[in-house]
Amino acid sequence: MTPRPHSILVYCCKNGNAFESVSQMLSACLGRNVYTINKLDESDCWIKHCSLVVIASYPHDISFRATSQIKQFSRNGGKILSMGGYFSSLLPLNSARLPQGPCLDDICDHATNLTHGQGVKDSLVMLPMKHFSDNLILSQTLCGLGITSVQDGELSVCPLEVFSLSADALESFFVSLQNHSIDCDRKKFTFHSDGHDTFKNITIFRNESKDIEFFEQMANSKFPEIFIHSKAVTSTQDLLWKDKLITSCCNSVVILADTQLSGKGRDKNQWISPQGSMCLSFYFSLSQDNFITKKLPFVQYIAALATVHAIVEICGSNVPVQIKWPNDIYTSDNIKIGGVLVNCSSDNNSCNLCVGIGLNVNNLEPTVSLSQMTGSKHSIQKIASKICCHFMTELDKFNNQGLSQFVTRYCDKWMHQNKQVSISVGSIDCTAVIKSIDSDGYLSVFNLVTSELISVQPDGNSFDMMHNLIAVKSNK
Repeated sequence: MTPRPHSILVYCCKNGNAFESVSQMLSACLGRNVYTINKLDESDCWIKHCSLVVIASYPHDISFRATSQIKQFSRNGGKILSMGGYFSSLLPLNSARLPQGPCLDDICDHATNLTHGQGVKDSLVMLPMKHFSDNLILSQTLCGLGITSVQDGELSVCPLEVFSLSADALESFFVSLQNHSIDCDRKKFTFHSDGHDTFKNITIFRNESKDIEFFEQMANSKFPEIFIHSKAVTSTQDLLWKDKLITSCCNSVVILADTQLSGKGRDKNQWISPQGSMCLSFYFSLSQDNFITKKLPFVQYIAALATVHAIVEICGSNVPVQIKWPNDIYTSDNIKIGGVLVNCSSDNNSCNLCVGIGLNVNNLEPTVSLSQMTGSKHSIQKIASKICCHFMTELDKFNNQGLSQFVTRYCDKWMHQNKQVSISVGSIDCTAVIKSIDSDGYLSVFNLVTSELISVQPDGNSFDMMHNLIAVKSNK
């Protein structure tokens, strides 16, 4: 087992267009639920965990820091695919090199032979740019580097099925949709693309049944007004946040999908969503007089805690799950099984929140799932409804009891209490002990050198807390 999904990191200097182009070419050859493709940030310490580094940059454009990172990655046996440039300063001169000619047989034969190479010698492949756009050549090259080049069967978005415990709420929702649809009757709507590209060619069905497992846990709750289920969507978060069509027609909504074609993670990362995983997003609004609207960073913490509560309630207290700060769900073996993404907006009267949660429930890849940990499959609808219930309960407690009691409950479920970490502040390194979360939602650590508390921002992949390293980012 690996501590996180297999990832491919692309170094392309500061050219965002280059990353998008390379990412699309790689995605066309890779299994959707096996690898994530992310841009290699020079402050990114996750490079040590990736399966492949792709260099999409000219040799003279690569920075000194990136050079050091890639050198170390190579020394550790990491695989590197270069788009034509030969980085003699990075790697041993005897590294494997593809011929520059267009001969397909030579390229494919060489790529196949790479799997039998030894150590660093066969860790580098240089593929001319003109061959990168050829799926066959790129797939063969990736296979030679040990990267699974198997694409899933073609998936497409499926209809959305809409439920509600309130007949009036269901009727009101579909009445509101009529203004946006080009093909509708009382139970089915199809949308035009003008202003609603996210819903292009998506059909929304009305289902008046209340006999679904999600509602069994929500019978006495006013949340949500609307529950939506789909076999496949682009992204549950996009359907509720990127396009405001659904959220403009109701006050609160939960959407649950069997799989996502373009799952979203934090910092524009991909989130792998294979069949059997939980893809959940929910939207609601709060008045500005709620305490949480003054402490919005804590929404992600509430969602993470609610997820752990739901897992323990359904799977039992013996299932070893904990929170990895700020909002990931990990096993005791340091394997990630879930994560949280929160979007929010506010105006003078209300605060709008969209919470996305991904969780490995019954899937067999890319890491480990609850079913593998417990030896039995679990109802995804039941887990989703329990998460929603616990979230609303914790939210009410937060608003009514204040910050300190919530922080105690959160830290009781995280994996970092009193752990020693190395703190890197610019060029200064020191040792600190993790203590808590401060009133702004930052990580609070005790500097053992200066005997003072330091607040650390929850800022993405520069935090390698699994290896007790925190790189504090400056506020530029």
